[in-house]
Amino acid sequence: MTVSFRPAREDDLERLIDIHTGAFPDPRGRAARTRNFQKNPLGAFADLHVLVEHDTVLAHGFLFPLEAWFGGLRVRVAGIATVGVAPEARGRGLGSRLVQQLHDAALARGDVLAVLYPFRQGFYSRLGYGATSTYRRLRLHPASIPWRPRRRARVAVGADREALVGCLEAAAMRRTGTLARTTRAWESRLADELRTWLVVEGPGGVEGYVVWTIEQREPHAETMLQVRELAARNPEAERELWALVGAQRDQVAVVHADVAADDPFERALVDPDRARFGDHDVEHTLGELASGPMVRMLSTAHALESRGWLAEGTLVLEVGDETLEVTARGGRATVAPSRSEPHVRLDAQTLAAVAFGALAPSHAARLGWLSARDDHALALADALLTLPPYFSPDPF
Repeated sequence: MTVSFRPAREDDLERLIDIHTGAFPDPRGRAARTRNFQKNPLGAFADLHVLVEHDTVLAHGFLFPLEAWFGGLRVRVAGIATVGVAPEARGRGLGSRLVQQLHDAALARGDVLAVLYPFRQGFYSRLGYGATSTYRRLRLHPASIPWRPRRRARVAVGADREALVGCLEAAAMRRTGTLARTTRAWESRLADELRTWLVVEGPGGVEGYVVWTIEQREPHAETMLQVRELAARNPEAERELWALVGAQRDQVAVVHADVAADDPFERALVDPDRARFGDHDVEHTLGELASGPMVRMLSTAHALESRGWLAEGTLVLEVGDETLEVTARGGRATVAPSRSEPHVRLDAQTLAAVAFGALAPSHAARLGWLSARDDHALALADALLTLPPYFSPDPF
């Protein structure tokens, strides 16, 4: 049967909510699901696409026009989200067809990379997606933070908006995968009344901010503080922000915070699990390891030319049946077909995980996903391709 692909229409909304409820059976009601479609902070209702058969909508998915930081540069990204298939249409491959149509639409509008948070990694791996860095979800006692506030801190106000954006961008340039927030995304976060926004200042003004929410299941019960994001222009401001979290020790019993895989913060903590007990095998636990999103290159050459490069040199890649010469100079790269002997061989899925998911080429080689001409070639690939771990405070 013929299945068509088109943007969603307002008269699809009731059907969309039904499919969404079946695909994501969480406690949200119809009003909340309507807001997810019509007032999503990452994009507009026009970014939602559907698969239709005989005038019946069978699947939906968002294709958000985003940008994210890779190697200090902003890269055009297709954010794929809310992919759902009606229960009666599952098992027919419609989810895969929808995602492929989203890839085609993203490529046509000039995106070079697709990013998504998978419901099943295996499903998207079959569609060419590679994994990104894991991150750590710490669980700690606030008194374990060793620093004490030294600088002036205050609640963020409307006039701080530009400074907040600047702090996030400064942090994003040192990271991999952080989204460049749109005005709509900023407004959605700033309007959340449950979030506390605090800033620390230095001689030049605001140097960092921290955002948290506080939860208590019932009156007089344990209080939990969730750090939603923390962005600083420099390490001194970052320590001051953590010091503010630690200063909540008399009111807060436990802090949850997500940090990048290479963040040394946990090394400074003193008895972070002081309110918990271990077991025979593990005496002290700090939290848990969590999977990041998945990435797929929509155009190999354009994707590699769009990201930033932290080292200089020339690397020849054999990607499937294509051989490419990548020349990095001054933070940018040019990519051209080549007949030279490749330094490394890998498939497009692994290259996505390496070039945008922050998987080191040497680690890919250990997993059997990449083969190198020799040790020197593998070291060259590491030097040129490796990025800081993937970490973004904006899952979608």
